[in-house]
Parts: sequence; structure tokens; C-alpha cells
Amino acid sequence: MNELASPGLLLALLAGVAIAWNNGANDVSKGVATLVGTGVTNLKRATTWGTAWTAAGALAGALVARAMLDTFGSALLTDLAAPALSSAMSTMLGAAAWLALATRLGLPVSTTHALVGAIMGTALVAWGPRSLQWNTLVYKVAMPLAFSPLVALALTIAVVKGWTRLVPARANRSVSTVNRLHWLTAGFTSFARGLNDAPKLVALTVTATVLAAPGLAVPGQAPAAAIFALLALSMAMGGLFAGRRVTRVMASDITTLKHGEGFAANLVSSILVGAGAVLGLPMSTTHVASCAVIGTGATRSGALQMKTVGTIAAAWIVTLPAAAGMAAAFWYAAKLAGPAAAVAGITP
Repeated sequence: MNELASPGLLLALLAGVAIAWNNGANDVSKGVATLVGTGVTNLKRATTWGTAWTAAGALAGALVARAMLDTFGSALLTDLAAPALSSAMSTMLGAAAWLALATRLGLPVSTTHALVGAIMGTALVAWGPRSLQWNTLVYKVAMPLAFSPLVALALTIAVVKGWTRLVPARANRSVSTVNRLHWLTAGFTSFARGLNDAPKLVALTVTATVLAAPGLAVPGQAPAAAIFALLALSMAMGGLFAGRRVTRVMASDITTLKHGEGFAANLVSSILVGAGAVLGLPMSTTHVASCAVIGTGATRSGALQMKTVGTIAAAWIVTLPAAAGMAAAFWYAAKLAGPAAAVAGITP
């Protein structure tokens, strides 16, 4: 009972809520921005739709995404790492801080990239380079992150071109049918995003809570189910209350979307991200969805806003080192605050 009321446990849960909120704020746009960009619905309704499906996907992650839990639980670290509450907290807060800044600037960035960067930043300053499983980082993290956007780009271009041939522009009657299908693919993409992202956040939060309250680490009684529910709610609230800024950028600043293109982009995104979640491959919904939208514009000469595309690409490049730096800063701050934290009953 004392452990359940410990300050360390409360801080661990608050850190989990912080990263889940900011994930929702930055990522809800990835499934529904095309609904807004094609004029199917307005920003408020699209955000609500995406939030509902994201929450459903996050909850479903508790049932089918065990592989992702394993990857982001301990598989990225070697036995030389000695996780403590301070290292778990610095990882979550470093990723959350970068996501919050990017959302404020209207930049769609990758939560997965931010998490990997934060894990690396904490590990490097806390235990050194040998504490990281570099093979796992390369083959199970870096390669899916690198190749999935290219696959999304190529598939979207192919689907849009095929759609254009099969459904001529004069077939305006098909617009209402396409819109209905577009709602479905937007929902599926949002569901897949929740399915893909929630287990990563839960893995880190469970680690932090067990470090804060070791009594919770009873075999078969880990608090993962309750934490899935808490973080799913936090993701939903972040999407509802802070998700519109990035959605506007995704909806209109990359390219002007036409009917059928948004549907195609979301279809490709949902298939790729959903498959990645089930297989434990940490794809970035941001990279996949953004490249799918870029792919729609690439089928039309001069349709892409290259300044916006360049800004987004720069944000993607900066994400990993920025999150790593922020996580390292939080770790050093926790180290300096160690004596005071011990007095407050928080084990660093």
C-alpha cells in the first residue's frame, strides 16, 4: 500500500501521461488530416474521429502487440545497463519534451524516433555505448523506420495512379462512395497508429513504475493493463485538446488533396502501420502517413509545397539527436537532484 502511494510511482505515471498526451497531440493528425484536406469534414469532427479510433487501437494493443512491448521494454539495452527510476524518467521526459516542442511549432514528427533517441541519449550518458543493443537498433528499429516511408511513398503513387485509371475524373457520382471509404481508412489508420504507439509508451511506463515500486513486479500481475487504459485516455485527451495545429499542416500545407487521394494515402498507411504493430516492427506513423500524402502530390506536377516538405524532413532528421540531448539533460538534472529526491522518498 505504501508503494502505491509513493512519490516515485506518481512521478512515473505522470511521465507516462505526459508522453502519451504529447503523442496524441502530434500524431492524431496522421490518420485524419486527409479528411480535412479533401473537404470531407471539418477539423473538429476529423480530430474527434481520429481520437476515438486511436484510443480503440491503443486499448487493442494490450491484446496483440506483445512484440512491441518486448522491443521497447529491455531488448534495446545490454546487461551493462542498470535501469533506475531516474533513467526511465529521463527517457520519457526527453521524448515528451521534444514532442511538445514540435507540436507547438506545428511539425509532424515521429514518436518512435523520439523514443529511440531518448533511450540512446539516456543510455550513453548513464552507462556508455556498450549498454545499447546496436544490432537490435539497426535491424528491428532503424531499418523499419528507414524503409517504411519509401514503401509508403511508392505504394501511394501506384494506388493513386491506378485509381485515376480505374475511376475517370468525370465519374463524379463516385465521390460520395469515396468519402464513405475515406472515413473508414482514416479510422483504420488511426486505429493502427494507436496499436503501434501505445505498446512503446506502455513498455517504458511499466518499467518506470516497477522501478519506483518493485512490489508491483509480481509475475502475472504487472500493471500493464491499467497503464494501457491510462495512456490510451491520455493519448485521446492530447489529440482532442492539442491536436489541431499539426493537423492543419498535414491537411493543407504539403499538397492540395483531391477526392480519392486521401483515401489512397490512408489505405496504404493503415496497412503498413497495422502490419508493423502486429509484427513488432516500430514503424513511424508520421513518416508513413506523411510520405503517403507526399506521394499523392508527387503524381501531379508542381502540386507539392517543397518548402513545407523540406521543413518536415529537417524536423525528422533533428528528432533523434534532439530527443537524445533532452533525455541526457533530464538524466543529469536527476543526478544533481538525487539527494533532494531521496529526502522526498524518491529513489533515483
